[in-house]
Amino acid sequence: PDGNITWKFTTAAAPANFVLINETDADTPGSDTAEFVELYDGGAGRTDLSGLVLVFYNGSTNTTYAAFDLDGQRTDAAGYWLAGNAAVHPGLTFANGALQNGPDAVALYAGDATQFPANTPLHTRGLVDAVVYGDAANTPGLLALLLAGENAVDEGARGAADAHALQRCPNGAGGQRRTAALRPGPPSPGAPSNCAV
Repeated sequence: PDGNITWKFTTAAAPANFVLINETDADTPGSDTAEFVELYDGGAGRTDLSGLVLVFYNGSTNTTYAAFDLDGQRTDAAGYWLAGNAAVHPGLTFANGALQNGPDAVALYAGDATQFPANTPLHTRGLVDAVVYGDAANTPGLLALLLAGENAVDEGARGAADAHALQRCPNGAGGQRRTAALRPGPPSPGAPSNCAV
């Protein structure tokens, strides 16, 4: 017999493991008051970042120097989320000068900041994405954060480290733990990568 059928469903946000480190700016003009790390969910928007942790690695020791829980954080409607100095209006604020200029790394893990106290040795358990930046010759230990064949990237590769950020070009390109799509260019925190040559 014919009848009315009612369907009820919910849509899910993009899974957290789709999130990428889309742009980083460690070396900014003056006393480093515009540093940031930008995450991007591919444009899905409003992706819940709970259960992820942003971790900073020191390239001299291959150990952590900072970690930040992202519980309760969400990407914006366009899919972007920022951690950074107050000047860039981030979702999560860290102190001016806190993001080291390199050679260092920024990594995104599934986990909790309590798993990454200062001086925790580098590991890849739960690793979602990473960017190793600075002079490639001085980052051999950090390269374990990346997929085989990927390299460190240099914010100063175009001769203006303090005026450029490292960003995926085109926006969101390359894939997790891959650095080949990262290029230095004018910073664009919370917006599509500025990929003009």
